[in-house]
Amino acid sequence: MAKRDRTFVGLYCGPSVDGVDAAVVAVRGEGDGMAAAQKQFVQRPLDEDLRKRVRSAASGWSMPAGDLARLDREVGSALAAACEALLREAALPGRYVQAVGVIGPEAACVRPTMSAGPGSVLELGSAATVARETGRPVVAGFGASDLAAGGVGGPVTAWPDWLMFRDDRLSRAVVQLGAIATMTFVGSAAAACEVIAYDVGPGTVLIDALVRQLYEQEFDEDGALAARGKAHEPLLNELTGGEYFQREPPKRTHVREWSGPAIQRVEMMAGKHRCGAADLITTLTELTARTVAGHVLKMTERPHEVVLVGGGAKNIHLAGRIRKLLSPCSTYPADHYGLDMRAHGAICAAVLAAARLGGVRAHCPAATGAADAATLGAVWVP
Repeated sequence: MAKRDRTFVGLYCGPSVDGVDAAVVAVRGEGDGMAAAQKQFVQRPLDEDLRKRVRSAASGWSMPAGDLARLDREVGSALAAACEALLREAALPGRYVQAVGVIGPEAACVRPTMSAGPGSVLELGSAATVARETGRPVVAGFGASDLAAGGVGGPVTAWPDWLMFRDDRLSRAVVQLGAIATMTFVGSAAAACEVIAYDVGPGTVLIDALVRQLYEQEFDEDGALAARGKAHEPLLNELTGGEYFQREPPKRTHVREWSGPAIQRVEMMAGKHRCGAADLITTLTELTARTVAGHVLKMTERPHEVVLVGGGAKNIHLAGRIRKLLSPCSTYPADHYGLDMRAHGAICAAVLAAARLGGVRAHCPAATGAADAATLGAVWVP
């Protein structure tokens, strides 16, 4: 066992691209016996122009290779700036940080399928740039490592979720409500190889896109817009019949699948069903809530506790609907476990960095479809 805590920084910029989440994480112990605790957290917004360009890349818009390479470096600089802001707020000298773990936004990806063959992913946020500008070792490329091992690219948060939420008596489902909704199921006394994790479908990506388009707001704050309307059942039934919802795990999705043409299809369906703006936002929110609840309840063991993490968990209406649909399961926000609601991705990045430096195979291959447990990530030094 380690005699003292080791300090890591985790940086996360998810598919919603609304900012960089940065966390200081104390790690104690070794291997599967590691324990992680959040010590500090900041959320740093991205520059508006940078955010628009990352969203465009993630949505599948064509971009010259040179522009994409420049964007990769700019995102790396934004990640490094968030790290420095975090260390200033924590009054923590950088020399005490063992390494920085990075999970950046995916600009383009091809998910592996039986017909398409091996997948590929391009994750923005140059690790070399982060290492140079922070002066600390950086660990990144976790999803690419899973793809190389034959998996679908993640969720790479499955092993950190197992590490943080496993319990000898209680089963738990960790639901990450970002642009994409991801679930990790950790059965009571489960080993890492027994963890189930996958993207269940859209989280807030459809909601946010239509709120921007119809109401000129960045997102539905507290779910106030969704609370005004009524879910349109015929439209909801048509939406849930979509191809992604019929796929079996292991599976992952990407904002690209729910952007551009997907938004246009939703608008066409809404027009066909004569579903107005208010009811459309309510219906899309209900789509996420029912999708999440349905997959949680499909597990072989009904979870004792459901943990809501991510920015979408701050949507009061959405969280309330999930809580009601999952009753009598106990549903808690992340702060019930001493975590900031938005810090989940950053904490997972820090845990994966600690595991990589410790030579731990922090991987749940049964969840991702990989051939065997792999060592995730690569190390860049300044």
